[in-house]
Amino acid sequence: MEKKSKIMIGGSMSFAKEMNETKRLLEDMGYEVFVPVDTEYVIEDLNKKTDVEFLKELGVGRKDAELVAESDALLVLNYEKHGVRGYIGPGAYRDISVGWWLKKKLFFLCPYDENQNNHKYEMLGFDPIILNGKLENIKEYL
Repeated sequence: MEKKSKIMIGGSMSFAKEMNETKRLLEDMGYEVFVPVDTEYVIEDLNKKTDVEFLKELGVGRKDAELVAESDALLVLNYEKHGVRGYIGPGAYRDISVGWWLKKKLFFLCPYDENQNNHKYEMLGFDPIILNGKLENIKEYL
């Protein structure tokens, strides 16, 4: 029996619904998939994504990093946000850093706007695989 590749989905929690939809699509493709631990809570109540006490109690950050460590790959859903194409926020940057350190495959769903932040060279150094908006392209690598 072939081992299923494991994929952690990351990105801005503004895309929590898209994370769950992508999880289902990847599972249908035969992958084992994880989403950030606060995903369901944020879908039910968008205010949860900024409730610091709740996030601390839930273990956001550390638990998400553990899911990245358990995975074979990290897929960042970097849709447009705040007028920035390929948006990468601080939580996604954390997960990318963890994945890179642990030598996981790193995927960005969309091309990254190199000018969005002051970490252009760090982001380029991560050498992510860009899926150009086509989730099915992940099959070429996993």
